[in-house]
Amino acid sequence: MLLHSTYMSPAVMAYAAVVLMSLVPSTLAWPGYSRREEPTMGQTMDSYIRSITMPGVTPKKADEYLCTATPLNRTTEEWVVRFDPMASANRAHHMLLFGCSEVDHDRLKAGYWDCGHHGVCAGGRIMYAWAKNAPPTALPDQVGFRVGGRTGINYLTMQIHYALPLEDGVKDMSGLKMEVTQHRQKYKAGIYLLAAGNVIIPPNTLKTHADMNCEPGMTGEPVDINIFAYRVHAHVLGTVISGYHYSPETKVLKLLAKGNPQWPQAFYPTPTQRVQPNDILHARCTWNSTGRNRYTNIGSTSADEMCNLYLMYYTDRDLGSESGGCWQELFPELTRHLPQDSDTPLPPNPLLEEHAHGENRHKETAFTYNNVNDGMIELEKKAQSRKDPQPGNSRYSGSPSSGGVGEYEDAWSYLNPHQQQQQQQQQQLGSSLPKDTSIPTLAESPRTGKQLKGSAFKVVDGWGVGALEGGFGQVTAVSLDSAGDVVIFHRGERSWDGSTFRGNRLRDPKLPITRPAIIHMAKDTGRILHKWGENFYFVPHGLTVDKDDNIWVTDVGLHQVFKFPAGYGNGTPLITLGTRFEPGSDTTHFCKPTAVAVLPSGEFFVSDGYCNSRVLKYNADGKLLFQFGKPTGTGLRISSPPPSSFFIPHALTLVSEEKDNPNEVCVADRENGRVQCFTVDQGKFTRQFHFTGWGSRLFSVAYTPARGGRLFAVNGPPLLGSQKLMTFEVDYSSGELLGGFSPNNQGLSNPHDLAVSSDGSEVYVVEIGPNKVWKFQLDENGRPTRVPRPESALRSHPPPVNISKLNPVKELKLDTKMHAQEKSSRVSPAALVSPTTWWPGSLWVVVVVGLLAVPIVVLTTFTILIRARRSGRLRLRNLHNGSGMGLGRGRGGKHENGLTLGSLLNSRRGFEQVATEDLDHDAPDSGDSDVEEFSQVASRA
Repeated sequence: MLLHSTYMSPAVMAYAAVVLMSLVPSTLAWPGYSRREEPTMGQTMDSYIRSITMPGVTPKKADEYLCTATPLNRTTEEWVVRFDPMASANRAHHMLLFGCSEVDHDRLKAGYWDCGHHGVCAGGRIMYAWAKNAPPTALPDQVGFRVGGRTGINYLTMQIHYALPLEDGVKDMSGLKMEVTQHRQKYKAGIYLLAAGNVIIPPNTLKTHADMNCEPGMTGEPVDINIFAYRVHAHVLGTVISGYHYSPETKVLKLLAKGNPQWPQAFYPTPTQRVQPNDILHARCTWNSTGRNRYTNIGSTSADEMCNLYLMYYTDRDLGSESGGCWQELFPELTRHLPQDSDTPLPPNPLLEEHAHGENRHKETAFTYNNVNDGMIELEKKAQSRKDPQPGNSRYSGSPSSGGVGEYEDAWSYLNPHQQQQQQQQQQLGSSLPKDTSIPTLAESPRTGKQLKGSAFKVVDGWGVGALEGGFGQVTAVSLDSAGDVVIFHRGERSWDGSTFRGNRLRDPKLPITRPAIIHMAKDTGRILHKWGENFYFVPHGLTVDKDDNIWVTDVGLHQVFKFPAGYGNGTPLITLGTRFEPGSDTTHFCKPTAVAVLPSGEFFVSDGYCNSRVLKYNADGKLLFQFGKPTGTGLRISSPPPSSFFIPHALTLVSEEKDNPNEVCVADRENGRVQCFTVDQGKFTRQFHFTGWGSRLFSVAYTPARGGRLFAVNGPPLLGSQKLMTFEVDYSSGELLGGFSPNNQGLSNPHDLAVSSDGSEVYVVEIGPNKVWKFQLDENGRPTRVPRPESALRSHPPPVNISKLNPVKELKLDTKMHAQEKSSRVSPAALVSPTTWWPGSLWVVVVVGLLAVPIVVLTTFTILIRARRSGRLRLRNLHNGSGMGLGRGRGGKHENGLTLGSLLNSRRGFEQVATEDLDHDAPDSGDSDVEEFSQVASRA
């Protein structure tokens, strides 16, 4: 069979060669193509085989996701250098391998579990992906995936998506074989994923696009990465996925990847490209829905669609990150500069298309990649000026982006091909873009980002590990006493999940936590000094130790705040605020209060939290002085959330610009993903901190006066897509985001609170889910990579480019200046401008039409709900309880039969919606699709 004579990328040609090689005797060689022969695998002196297989499972329903896991040696570091799939496309839709920090013991003992509904693991990151009978993958020499030992990767978990059920008696043992060595490789491998998570594909449309672009530095990549392979993934409508690399230094846009998702979904080799943290990676997915008479969403089933571009890379063994992801279109200007053939499918290849289906008969051939270039990984010696595109609103976030409408069919603009062509003809490529505002304003400036620098904070290995017999429960809070020792608050045998509350009331008020909930630990070793608080608390949340070592706590089950003396006394509170088990919003009630901050005078603040979006100030005797704050609201937003509004005020910290004289109280506004600061005397808004690198959710904040004043914050798992979870350091005075850190730069799983020492040399972070306490110490000898902030702004489009449809553009010079910066500034409320100053007039038409449609939608929904309730199919759950956000959610978090919001909108089964209000345990169990490694669903544990 002859290959097409039209253009085909080198990677595709290489794979065609692999397929053809497998069809001829193994003694024949294919010119110009080298591969590692299967018989040699595992036979070298320093390598061996690890296998992970399904234990004879029989999926009973379509689109079932099953997982199995194997533990790793926690004392010996291993490096995976090759992956050999043992699966066929006629049975396994796709297979994913995760490196995980923790796997539930009961699931591990059972041998396998349903990970479509119950999550994959804690602290998971993608290591390998396979679909459509892709061949094995052998990494370059000196490169490997690092697992076991002190890496934090303690388990390998394999997930298989079974698109169809198996017959009774048929047992599947699909799996993966890996070549492993204990020989330390020179570079470590990682996966960077670009994926779309919120796209609607209209029916009968020839081309629908989704575009994602990010700076790797914005998403947690601290140093250069070197991309050497790629893999594309979409379902049946996917026609082509293209990837690009833009360098602001050279102003060159290079083709990085181009693949047909209907061909074997292997990691195809690509010429190694060095990507710096301030470069831009871009992915474009194109679907063809011709012949489909319904809308199609991104989702986990075979009836849905996906858009994934995996980039495999190697990076610095010690400083580099091993995973990253991009889920937004931060640079719409760059999207408009893509080559015209970015959505042109590759030429047909019947050989590859046939190979992608049925039984996998070609398992003996493997992809190999070029050896690494020793000169590729070099840390920058000095700062250089970078020029990047101006980030804008993602067109997939629901916000109209300026310009570009009609350039292609996207998630929100359904234009037919004729309309699309008309708008393209009307667009002037040489026209100038609107100029940036010289001073960003709080409400209207886009969520921009800057390169996240490395950090000199290093994790203290083994601190506190095994100190508490029986281990910690969900660790919710941490604080330091006057000696610098550590006090943590945990939930013992209790977990806050969807069954904990009925509405805002505790479901079972008769059973307190039997274990001591407050643990006092030595700062040097983490050994236990004291344990307090057994048989008293119900759902612990916040804890603060004041200057006199008094202990302040909040309990969201009791709806109360307590003050205990130093050393906890006899367990009798000195102050009790709130009414036991009674939620409320008046001066004698709280509703799930979250945190306390205590002034040197004894006056204190309480954030009242999950139901009441307010902060209250009391005198030293517990008398209310004043309160401030209002709900942000979850409806239509045409600007950033206003100051002094909260969407779960989750944590508090005090700021002293003069020694021992706090003048501001700062609030972690959790679901608004920001920190707001207010005067301690009147509760007047002073400033906010809001960075793209934090993502959409910010869980806690702490301040130290050291080094001129530093603010530390931890972000949380996003509700859609992925975000690397880290501790961030901010210069409080300048508002500059200085850097971020996590255990061995692998990211955190589910951070909930943090504390910093007064001298700024130690930071403690606690997590729920993995239930861990981390200690980080400032390493003055560290050599963090410093990457400068880019400066200029994009002003004009490049001239039209003449492109051959049969030859994808591999390199394109863009004579434009591009800009991305991020800095938090002090802004007074009077400085806020009206939305009319930044919304184009045409967008107001959209808003007006939308507002006029609201009464019709409300009336229709109300009618449906009344009918459903009368028929007995409707079960309403409170928005703020643990069962989730929406209709028809069962106690365990799973969908029940009956009317659900999804059934009102479409008949497909998509992702489960996750709770946003009071489930503070949103641990990012890896989700339930080929996007699951970064689009993670909140756990229920």
